[in-house]
Amino acid sequence: MIYKTKPFKHQEDAVKRFVDAPYGALFCEMGTGKTKMVLDILQNADDFVDAVVIAPNGLHHNWAINEIPTHVCKDVLVYCWKGPIKTKKAKQEFFRFMSATDQARMLLINVEALRTASGFETTHKFLESATHEIHMIVDESTCIKNPKAIQTKRVLKLAELANCKWILNGTPITQSPLDLFSQCRFLHKTALPYNTYTAFKHAFAVETTMTMGSRSFRKIIGYQNLEELTKLLEPFSLRIEKKDCLDLPDKTFTKVAVELTPEQQRIYKTMKEDCLALLDSGELVTTTLALTRIIKLHQILTGFVTDDEGTEHALDNNRIASLLQIAETTKPLVVFCAYRHNTQSIYEALAKKYGQEKVVCFTGGVSNNHRNLAVKKFQDGNADFFIATSAAAKGLTLHRASTMVYYSNNYSLETRLQSQDRIHRIGQNNKCTYIDLVVPNTIDDAILTRLKQKKELSSMVLDDLIQIIK
Repeated sequence: MIYKTKPFKHQEDAVKRFVDAPYGALFCEMGTGKTKMVLDILQNADDFVDAVVIAPNGLHHNWAINEIPTHVCKDVLVYCWKGPIKTKKAKQEFFRFMSATDQARMLLINVEALRTASGFETTHKFLESATHEIHMIVDESTCIKNPKAIQTKRVLKLAELANCKWILNGTPITQSPLDLFSQCRFLHKTALPYNTYTAFKHAFAVETTMTMGSRSFRKIIGYQNLEELTKLLEPFSLRIEKKDCLDLPDKTFTKVAVELTPEQQRIYKTMKEDCLALLDSGELVTTTLALTRIIKLHQILTGFVTDDEGTEHALDNNRIASLLQIAETTKPLVVFCAYRHNTQSIYEALAKKYGQEKVVCFTGGVSNNHRNLAVKKFQDGNADFFIATSAAAKGLTLHRASTMVYYSNNYSLETRLQSQDRIHRIGQNNKCTYIDLVVPNTIDDAILTRLKQKKELSSMVLDDLIQIIK
């Protein structure tokens, strides 16, 4: 077996089990390394492979920026979808990608793009051009759980051109067991012994007839035969939870790449150029001024900008979408933020999707009584999401969760280390996973790098801070 990064035993076992299989479902909890598993399956195939990775918007970039460079040692040409291929430069880049039929290629595209003619046709064209064994991967496969959705229908259509198919998800069932039908249908038409969604529903759902006025309809009131469904899944699925992985470290750290919106790119670029112009002007620049500029740049990346009067203005951003994607398959969840503006944006998004009663906040702007109630509600299981700033970094016990997302990193090393221990403490029975949302090659990356080097930004010399801005 070929590995670029040494696998844990559960990962190696998974690769050996599926390397020669035509399809498989990796239903593995976040933090167990399912992306590495499927990449190792691909690079241990007998020959070159061509692959399409379909993921929710933003996550497909993460494959290009983090996952493939980290885990793939074979030479592979990657094309990451950034929208319709219209410009001369984009057409040239895609032509080079399509022409490289003598090497392994991977097309990464967000599932939402397949609703469009350009996204679907580009993917179809790539699959038809493949000269090697074709693998198709759907990451966070609940994105194709609705058999009536256009994106599901188009993924299933494209799947007809693939030789091997894989679905990845920490929680394959987000609403009901019926979520599994189209996910398994993608793998193979005979993966489950049901030709239609209706037949599948009759087998595993309990329905009753409801009447409203002159109209009657069937309503699902429960589920049945779930042990039988589990047995049907066993031949081609793998379910791994962190608690079952004895070889996993107590703490696992991972990054999720976030793409800037055009508005963020424009504002970030303008402010960065202003900072560099100030640094080159010969005027006296203090450490405090440089640090202030870093914070302003960082705020843009997290979804807001502060004007000269101190007023905060929200920016359209992809960070919230990345967090919601994690939240869909990972509950309970603790989310740490550097800025109070972030906590409000996150609260509104999670409350809209899951209900206000499922979300609590812990910030410096609320009373001690409110904070204590937030902790109790979360620890007692009455809330699934705990959103916090550095005010919650010390002293709290939040070990009901084993996953923590750093939506935006505080630049204090002490805050980072202390906050990690809120879920990693006595009474925690699971391995802990820490996820950093990061815009690559920006202040985000620079702050996280310094924290990993155990450096405090506030104690850095001016030259270091200037280098971070650059």
